[in-house]
Amino acid sequence: MEYNYKIYTPEKYASSMSKVALNKYLENNLKENILNIKVIDISCGSGNLLLAILEELLKISKEIFGEYKYSENWITGFDVDLNALKLLEKRAEALFFKYGVFGKLNLKECDSLYEKIEEKYDIVIGNPPYLGEKNHKEIFHTIKETDFGKKYYKPKMDYFYFFIDKGIDILKDSGILVYLTTNYWLKADSAEGIREKMKFEGSFFRLENYSYSIFKDAIGQHNIIFYWQKNRENLEISVNDDGIEYSIEQENIFTEEHSKIALIPPFWKENIKKIREKSNVVLGDLVNINQGIVSGADKVFVFDEYKEEFKKYLKPFYKNRDIGKYEISKKPPFWIMYLNGKSKLDDVVTNYLLDYKSKLSMRREVINNRINWWELQWARDEDIFLKPKIIVRQRCKTNNFAYTEKEFYGSADIYYLTAKTEEVNLYYILGYLNSKIFFSWFNYIGKKKGKNLEFYSTPLKESPLYYPTIQDEIRYIENLVKKQLENYSENIQDEIDNYFSKVMNIKKMSEEN
Repeated sequence: MEYNYKIYTPEKYASSMSKVALNKYLENNLKENILNIKVIDISCGSGNLLLAILEELLKISKEIFGEYKYSENWITGFDVDLNALKLLEKRAEALFFKYGVFGKLNLKECDSLYEKIEEKYDIVIGNPPYLGEKNHKEIFHTIKETDFGKKYYKPKMDYFYFFIDKGIDILKDSGILVYLTTNYWLKADSAEGIREKMKFEGSFFRLENYSYSIFKDAIGQHNIIFYWQKNRENLEISVNDDGIEYSIEQENIFTEEHSKIALIPPFWKENIKKIREKSNVVLGDLVNINQGIVSGADKVFVFDEYKEEFKKYLKPFYKNRDIGKYEISKKPPFWIMYLNGKSKLDDVVTNYLLDYKSKLSMRREVINNRINWWELQWARDEDIFLKPKIIVRQRCKTNNFAYTEKEFYGSADIYYLTAKTEEVNLYYILGYLNSKIFFSWFNYIGKKKGKNLEFYSTPLKESPLYYPTIQDEIRYIENLVKKQLENYSENIQDEIDNYFSKVMNIKKMSEEN
């Protein structure tokens, strides 16, 4: 199957991946056994990774034997693109000529996910295709029908997860898996299965995490290179996190929340543990968390100016950029025609909407008879837009949570936090969510994409916090937060931060050092 997604590994990363993997292999094998090593890339393309590891093997052979040697066991490559494989053969010929050896690679035109691979390998290396299910339904539908797909498919997964599963399955005991992928899977709900498999079938020994794309033609990606060993316990993992080097104990890499993978530097390791221990609730115990409106047709329902003829149905409509720390925009930038199943349409609105009926009727929820053709696709429970609420952007570089008691209708990239009971103090919760302590927790344990925090429902609900039983404590933060809502002050924010640092016994950087 042709993926039409060809982003080849940059030479410097291909070289470093090869060196790290081979150094690890040689820890557990006599150098003289290097001729027996078997390496495979099951989505090899034109071979940047295979050629890099081939060149390293040739150099190692010279160190051991005094001359360059080549074994035809060494290199196997599978790919769906025959032209890429032919290019790889030519590039390999040039490399063999450079080092004065004769040889041929084991290459096969095939889709490795559908291929029955009986051989076991010492190193599986790769940069598999990154494909989301949403825009590649046919590819996912086809593989879901196979025995392999039925075993490993998970809703909303990325296609490269299959390559991780396949890679692990064809590794020898103590074999090494080294992949370059996006880093979203470290905390994605859809990747819980693959993380569990890696947790129980082996261990990482190095992670290189990037908050940016290492590919010049793939802007917007955020990458990771991970090195994992099958059925072997590595006690420590060396980490390069955007150029910062540190070590993590293997037992601390997986979090309690869905076995997410958290890269926590030494300074924050103990503090994260204290946040867990000092907290007495999670956020989901106290508040409901809901996503904003999905209209299914913004051009029909959303207006950039007030329409007098639709006044019975118009509501102030905000975008995520209208949310700051504690505050929201004074005036709504848009207006939305808010129509749910309870709405009674007048003739003016009916006549307006009839012009769009064919388009609106094509929406999935209409086709499935879940809504009327004239409704918003996901209008949500209107109460969340009306009652007192904390609001936050779905994606933001920092923890900017705001509060309002006025009507605040917003799009799906806004999340709404409303109290589960009248006793819950939203001001206290707002103070915590805007604190440095919460930022640090979410930065390391919550969901991220590159440098952006992703405030989705699940990671928010699972966030721990200390909620006092003593009302004086709650009122202390409430009074400070109310001052912030009136006029933001860094000094007051310091008081809020100091309170949460103290109750959770969090060390400051100066105390740690």
